[in-house]
Amino acid sequence: MLDRRLLLLSYFEPDDVPKLIRAVRATATPAGTRIYVGSYGVNAPVARQVQELKRGLYAPMFPIKPTSFWNRRRVDGAHDPRYEGKLPSLPSLLGLPSRDRLAWGRELGRRFRDEMRIAEEEGVRVDAWQFDELVSELSGKDGRRWRDFTRGALHGLNLGRPEFSDGPRVGFVWASLPALQIARLPVDSELGAFWRALASATFRLVGEEYPVFAGNPADAARANAAEYRLLAGSRGTIRRELAARYMVGMTPGWHLARGLRGNTSHWPRAQVNRWRAKFVDEREQIGSAGFGAYHFRFENSSEQVMKDTLAGLARGLDG
Repeated sequence: MLDRRLLLLSYFEPDDVPKLIRAVRATATPAGTRIYVGSYGVNAPVARQVQELKRGLYAPMFPIKPTSFWNRRRVDGAHDPRYEGKLPSLPSLLGLPSRDRLAWGRELGRRFRDEMRIAEEEGVRVDAWQFDELVSELSGKDGRRWRDFTRGALHGLNLGRPEFSDGPRVGFVWASLPALQIARLPVDSELGAFWRALASATFRLVGEEYPVFAGNPADAARANAAEYRLLAGSRGTIRRELAARYMVGMTPGWHLARGLRGNTSHWPRAQVNRWRAKFVDEREQIGSAGFGAYHFRFENSSEQVMKDTLAGLARGLDG
């Protein structure tokens, strides 16, 4: 059985890390809890601050959608110069043949590994990685195209570049709930390859449950667990194994950006904390291999919000 004493804290400004560290230290987590912390890209000062925590582990995050990683390789001597330049635009890439979508995805994932390797050569310890994300398009009309590209990215991130002696390295894979609806699809050769690549790369699968803080929190927890139950009840061994590695992803709830949900009723702090606590209690009973929080920015970057969020999530680590 997997150790459930795992807390994942993601996406923040580097200047806010001292507040986040103080919030972690103020939180009563169970003995032995591993606390993974990281935001987008490798940042040496952030890594050092995180690793000063007693059980702090550094896990930078990498996005599948276009960023500077799409522009060029940062290493010399890598194989296959066809992929050393700029990735095609996203619409163009999705229109390529399957093998080319897969190859460009693999190249992108390898660029993420390059970033970590370069940092480690400079003395930065990288304990894990985070992948953002399994997008909702995976289960849509262009799902096959997105799955090809995503499968390649996970493969490249997991295995890196053989020419640089990279080896397997698993991490956290964030997943939108619509993306996980692919578990309803019959498994053909393409989906089988996708599930194998995902399982091979995944240390924890983080479901972006992001509840609305409203109504009965136990009912909300049961509703948000639908995709977890879909995986757990699958006939496929790999999907059930991924369910065992599934952890609940939430947001602090005070910054009401699209898709983050949270405190849309504009409740006072005490009411938010009571609701979150009951949601986490119920969600822990249903099943979760840890808890994570995403988006400590804007209103969510308040030190008090950080402390409240971490205290609420820590409730789910005692099971």
